[in-house]
Amino acid sequence: MKFLITYYKRILILISLYSTSRIYFYLNNKETIDPYYFLEFIAGLRFDISALVYINIPLFILLFLPHNLRYRKKYHKLTNWLFYVVNIPFLLMNNVDIEYFKFTQKRSTADFFQLLSLGNDAKNIIPQYLKDYWPITLFSIVQVYLLLKVKEIPNYKFSLNLNGICKQLLVLVLAIGLFVISARGGLQLKPINTINAGELCGSQNTSLILNTPFCILHSLDTKPLRTYNYFKKQELEKIYSPIHIPKSKAIDKKNIVILIMESYSKEFVGHYNEGESYTPFLDSLMENGMVFNNAYANGLKSIEALPAITASIPTLMDNPFITSNYGQNQFESLASLLKIEGYNTSFFHGGQKGTMGFYSFSRKAGFHEYHGMEEYNNTADFDGTWGIYDIPFMKYFASELNAKKEPFFTTFFSLSSHPPYILPKNYNHQFKKVELRETIKYTDDAMQQFFKSIKNEDWFKNTLFVITADHTSPVNYNNTYKNRIGRYAIPLLYFKGDGSIVGENNSVVQQIDIMPTILEEVAYTKPYLAFGKSLFSGESWAISKLYSNYRFITDQGIINNKREEYPTFIHWNLKEISNTEKSNIKLLKAIKQDYNFRMKNNNLKYEN
Repeated sequence: MKFLITYYKRILILISLYSTSRIYFYLNNKETIDPYYFLEFIAGLRFDISALVYINIPLFILLFLPHNLRYRKKYHKLTNWLFYVVNIPFLLMNNVDIEYFKFTQKRSTADFFQLLSLGNDAKNIIPQYLKDYWPITLFSIVQVYLLLKVKEIPNYKFSLNLNGICKQLLVLVLAIGLFVISARGGLQLKPINTINAGELCGSQNTSLILNTPFCILHSLDTKPLRTYNYFKKQELEKIYSPIHIPKSKAIDKKNIVILIMESYSKEFVGHYNEGESYTPFLDSLMENGMVFNNAYANGLKSIEALPAITASIPTLMDNPFITSNYGQNQFESLASLLKIEGYNTSFFHGGQKGTMGFYSFSRKAGFHEYHGMEEYNNTADFDGTWGIYDIPFMKYFASELNAKKEPFFTTFFSLSSHPPYILPKNYNHQFKKVELRETIKYTDDAMQQFFKSIKNEDWFKNTLFVITADHTSPVNYNNTYKNRIGRYAIPLLYFKGDGSIVGENNSVVQQIDIMPTILEEVAYTKPYLAFGKSLFSGESWAISKLYSNYRFITDQGIINNKREEYPTFIHWNLKEISNTEKSNIKLLKAIKQDYNFRMKNNNLKYEN
């Protein structure tokens, strides 16, 4: 137990040093950071503890392995020097960001080391940094000095009998338990990541909450995005720009409801296919709305869909935006933009808090409210795996909307059509064994009950509904969709409560086009950044990336870009090559260049 106390004394000393660094970080950057009642300083302790227990794994091993070498002076020296060697570099890197944050507006990640390794710049930068920012240098020297004063280790030797060994093993088990909880950042569903910063206090000041070692450790397994230099700035802006400049003078405050249906492949929707339909209600809605016949997901995961649909941010990198090195970047979303215009903004997902990073993203994206399994507060409707069944949760969703003051923007994300496929026992099953297609039918029933309960409400006719999928299903039944492009084909419906828009659109569109289209529909008046284009712009393209392959779908064909090869294919099977279409290759290159530049430079918001 003495070694356990010694270990946590050292962790507490380190937490104190990191906390003082956070205070200095704030004081040095208070022009751009506005703490929410200083709750960020408390929330930051969670990330400090997590980072510190990982950093101090060597100390943990040396102090807790039960053997009697621990009482020897040489072992004490080894333990102390290892403690200093491991902690001092991380402490210094944490302090570098006190000033470096002014340039990047985010905490440094593993790509910081790549920057230092370029040429011989580090030899000049580091001495200059120490000189120019001497108060930080002095501050760091004091912290290192205080750390070097930490030396005490128990001079304890345990008895090599059954009782003594059992006590040591018991302490080791206790220490391992505390280590796991500390490293995970608590007992929540998933270990904390950079995206979780701010969820406890609703703060946008994630860089104040985080610490640099935490960000570095959580980005070591990913490579930074490449820098593309295909075009000079002026030429790039002529080819492609994510900056949208509305011409509207006054906003038209329609209510907005986005329904994101889990695993709703295009092949399940009868409107698009001859034969059996698993979505009869959605088909009926499509007879009374604007249907997009060539819509694609920008990714293959639910975690990739939410940023794409609500913030027009596709995942054109190896990791989803939410969990990537760039997840702490500042960005704009439908929620953050419409909230400023007086909209109530809310997100509904029947899952447990922490699932797929939705809660953290919704807070970061600016949603006023988050409604999940905990807010629903009735475990009788829990499916035993993911969360609340769609029918009861959609009823809850409807009742919440009926009580809201207009205008409102809300997003609902279904979950019952996610594997493992489970449905309520009292549901009228159509198959002997529950499978994907029946869960699709179940969620279609949930949607029908939802619309039935809201269609007579006063707000219904002043509402735009956008219905789409998060991604396609991993299971295909129709051979038409059993290929690498059909895997991205999703339904997309634009439906107005007053029935004022009906028809079909054959342009190639995607999830990231939803945000600019909605802002166009409500006559949003201010410039903003969105990587997509309006669904009604006449432009016809969709982009995605899987591993090192970009896929760019246009009316002329499909560009399958890997490295600097750009073959264009005629059909979804990606076998029949057509003549290279130069204008679309140029557009793809421009998107790649602009996207990577903005991600790497934390430039995802419109700035005049």
